[in-house]
Amino acid sequence: MSSRFFLVALAATAGGGLSSAHAQDYPLDRAAVSRAVIAETNAWRAAKGLPPVSSHPQLEAAATAYARYLAPTEGVGHTADGRSPAIRVRATGYNYCFVAENMWGGWRRPNPMTEAEASRKAMDAWKKSPGHNANLLGKGKNVGVGIAAWRQGDRVVFRMVQVFGTADCAPKPKPFVTKVTQKVAPKKAPAAQPRPKPSHQ
Repeated sequence: MSSRFFLVALAATAGGGLSSAHAQDYPLDRAAVSRAVIAETNAWRAAKGLPPVSSHPQLEAAATAYARYLAPTEGVGHTADGRSPAIRVRATGYNYCFVAENMWGGWRRPNPMTEAEASRKAMDAWKKSPGHNANLLGKGKNVGVGIAAWRQGDRVVFRMVQVFGTADCAPKPKPFVTKVTQKVAPKKAPAAQPRPKPSHQ
């Protein structure tokens, strides 16, 4: 059995090849993978004293679409489809003010990885990478996970994408405070008292 695994930071360049004429989509329980990765992400965040992230359907749609693009082309990086993570997220209608993306990939022959194994390997790799770990522990409040697998001859190629986002974080308006100035009349000086006249004996 042979295998190869890799992960790419957000600033990585695009790459990849063309799909084989004999390539075909490999069935996966994508929902189970998403739940496992999000649960492990939140466990990792809790261990660092951070709040959990919540699954978001629009981020999941962006992550899944990109994973399904990467697997058949054996693409890597964050711009393999000619778009940035922010552009892909915006296309789903998610009104973001923060976006971050993790990507993991690998292949194995002749028997593919299980969903649980792929989830574990992706999370282990992201935790050990400073850039990916920063995304795991970052300021994103929502998350979406996508995975795809494609059989290329005797190999099964995996791609997993994790997208973090925070939406609608416009700065809060400062409270309007009205200052009321009360005019105070100046105090009048006390009237001078007449001096008593000296008495003559």
